[in-house]
Amino acid sequence: MPRYLTSVLVLAAILMIAGTAGCIAQPTVAVESVRVGTFTPANTTLQVEVQVTNPNSFDIPLKDVAFTVSSVEAGGLRRLGDGRTGPVTLPARQSITRTVPVTLDNQALLNAALATVQAGQDRITVRVNGTVSGDVYGIVTVNVPFQQEQTIMLQELLGMAGMPVSEAQVRQALGAARAVSNGGIPGVTIRVG
Repeated sequence: MPRYLTSVLVLAAILMIAGTAGCIAQPTVAVESVRVGTFTPANTTLQVEVQVTNPNSFDIPLKDVAFTVSSVEAGGLRRLGDGRTGPVTLPARQSITRTVPVTLDNQALLNAALATVQAGQDRITVRVNGTVSGDVYGIVTVNVPFQQEQTIMLQELLGMAGMPVSEAQVRQALGAARAVSNGGIPGVTIRVG
């Protein structure tokens, strides 16, 4: 193929992509669920299920879906942990769902539980804040922020299903978590669900 013809075809392809760049619809993100995975004296693992949808007629390679999990309290947000999917390709006009484990620091989690109990509530609200990032053919950057809240029963979150959660119990668990993080008692894993 003559060199000028190759250059014309490449230029036409670039112009076509650039011309449609303004027509690219941003992916959407939904947090499908937040479940308790494992609970130990040192940390708690949540399983955050994230669904990302591509409304476009072409695949979008994503660099990452990164997010932070925080508890929503009267005094503001308390950061509990974070998670990320890593690279993934969004197929054209399809959705993908990824379950991402998020390890939470038990001291922060138990302080959030204590604030919840002191407020007279039996549920803790967690906020998942994040960003979907990637690019289309190196020309258009995809950077979509998302935020969603989920409510989890405090009993489930603390691994005490079926037992009342009192302020004294939460304070006792908080003391145990501090002892473990200071190199104290070895942890015992309790699988929930």
